[in-house]
Amino acid sequence: MSLDYNATRSFTMTLAHRAVGDIRRGGFRQLRNYVDMCASLAKRPQQKDFFAYAQKALQRTDSCYYSLVHNLLDTVDEDRLCTVGVNMGFGGLIYGASEMKKQADVDGQLFSWITAARCGDPSLPALVAEAEKKSSFVWVLDATESDPAEAVSLAKAFPNCAFGVLAAPESLTPDCVAKLAKCLNLVVLPLLQSPELTPDACHAARALKSQKMLYMLTVLVDDACAEDAVQDDWMETVAQEARLCMYARRPGISPEKSEALRRSIVAGRLETGKPVLLLDWDGDISYLNHRISDHAVWGSALQPGQSFPLQLHIGE
Repeated sequence: MSLDYNATRSFTMTLAHRAVGDIRRGGFRQLRNYVDMCASLAKRPQQKDFFAYAQKALQRTDSCYYSLVHNLLDTVDEDRLCTVGVNMGFGGLIYGASEMKKQADVDGQLFSWITAARCGDPSLPALVAEAEKKSSFVWVLDATESDPAEAVSLAKAFPNCAFGVLAAPESLTPDCVAKLAKCLNLVVLPLLQSPELTPDACHAARALKSQKMLYMLTVLVDDACAEDAVQDDWMETVAQEARLCMYARRPGISPEKSEALRRSIVAGRLETGKPVLLLDWDGDISYLNHRISDHAVWGSALQPGQSFPLQLHIGE
């Protein structure tokens, strides 16, 4: 990585901490001010689109985003929040994706700003190091059949990267979470097999919250539960344990149900009174790839024969 990147990242980190302090003191007015400033400074089309959307979402003082932001500031360690935000937002999307797009515009090669891999794979340190050289900094690790704490050594070795760790809720014991909490660049993704908060999921969420971790419930959705996944009573249930929830479609979900789920997720982001911010694994990453470049694709560092709990739309 160049000295320019490291210097800019350091400056961005300083700004992130300053923004957190200002928003703590100034509330929604400061949040709006920062979004308005970023919108005026945005140069690339995807950046302009993002901040225009953010301005629209924050038009009303009863927007769910104000309570969400303050909840995150109150419950997540500030250094962790800033590190993940800078590594994913600046490193992954603003700097990383832009640098890879420049190269792809020259050589026509496909590139990935986010890559899926198996947690604990001994080849990962070399793969992550090589990806960093190409300005790719975001990884999602499957630890659903292993110890999630195996991600710790990798995260510590690559502090400029952001790692999402998919884990079975029952594996996220207090001891395991305490180990994960030592890394500021991790986001934990407890994987639910359906829109149902099991006792294990609740215990995992409370263990993560006690360590001021950044986490997001990740829910698999199929035709049978797609409608239930966006009902208000389910959202209220989720809000008791988490303010961030991501949906991922199971293979075989019908196009109609998939599209209806997408519309509900997107519409919900602009509604007031929603207690949880919904993200869409399939839809959001596909959208970002399409906005970044025709050469941006889903990344995979899986070994032959290995599967991944979430769909990877490699052909897109």
